[in-house]
Amino acid sequence: MIPAPFRYPFRSDRGVDTLLIGGGLHLAAVYIPIVPLIVVAGYLVTVLAETAGRDRLTRFESLPPFEDVRSMTRLGIGGCAIAIAFLLPAGGILLVTVFGITNQAPTPTTVDFGTSLGFVAGSTASLLLALSVLYVLPAALVSYVSRRRLRAAFDTRVLVTAATDGTYFYNVTVGLVVGALLLTLASGLVDVVVGFFLAFYAELVMVGYWSRGASLALPSDAS
Repeated sequence: MIPAPFRYPFRSDRGVDTLLIGGGLHLAAVYIPIVPLIVVAGYLVTVLAETAGRDRLTRFESLPPFEDVRSMTRLGIGGCAIAIAFLLPAGGILLVTVFGITNQAPTPTTVDFGTSLGFVAGSTASLLLALSVLYVLPAALVSYVSRRRLRAAFDTRVLVTAATDGTYFYNVTVGLVVGALLLTLASGLVDVVVGFFLAFYAELVMVGYWSRGASLALPSDAS
């Protein structure tokens, strides 16, 4: 049986239309940088929060309508800002590591064991930090959308509660793996356009998995 996160983008009457809109926005981003993808991000965090707020039986009944582009754009800007804020430390570590190596103008005599070890340690630390950030990001986004406050995304109590839950761990991890595989497949099909629509489908599948555990980040009166 096909898992529900793979099926739900097609279940509602608006499913195909939504996939066409989302894929079209990915395609439009080739010609109009950033803005279409911000709208997509706003829709995805809307799907994440709304789906997380449903019970187990109705979670994958249908997609939210792709309406109110202005509101979605605001949510998309907020969601992107949160993702950047979370990823910034990992990027900073990697940047410092790479800059430190390149600033030495490496030659066979200057690249010693210590230099190599420093690069490996720095890049590994940045990778682990980035993975940790990606792991708590669904909870942060749901907390942000449900409370409509940016600072809610950085509520450590909410993030720790979600991150230490087994259901959250399983679904976020599976979502990341499945999403990465589908997005890799999509990247190989962009030359025939279908890749843009597969990319949006991959994002919806990933968000579907995330929603199963991210309900822990909802306010207590909404969960």
